[in-house]
Amino acid sequence: MTDMKTSLAGLRILVVEDEVLVAMDIEDMLLDLKCEPIGPASTIKAALEIIRSTDKLDVALLDMNLHGQSVLPVVEELVKKGVPFVLVTGYARRDDDPSAMRDAPRLNKPFRMATLSETISKAFTRLE
Repeated sequence: MTDMKTSLAGLRILVVEDEVLVAMDIEDMLLDLKCEPIGPASTIKAALEIIRSTDKLDVALLDMNLHGQSVLPVVEELVKKGVPFVLVTGYARRDDDPSAMRDAPRLNKPFRMATLSETISKAFTRLE
């Protein structure tokens, strides 16, 4: 685990999650991994404001469903800015998922810190 903590140290990671306790848990894990959590944003509007006003985001962790709304507008904004993202979800992949989301790395809830770290590493290195 030490190597993973070292490799992720300093990454600025946007957390987009509408469940307060889940967002807090993710933030705690990110801090343990020596990352800098940004947010959390619990709405699409808040997430878009953070993305548009933040100079540097390394990765985003996105709950697929925010208060009944698809996170697709957030995905599209991240794609425009070249920011990799991970979909954090309890949903299975579906054939009708938008193409921007279909092949994205997914982290199935609930998850452990080791799985979070591994998934972030994969997402971050996909664009390097």
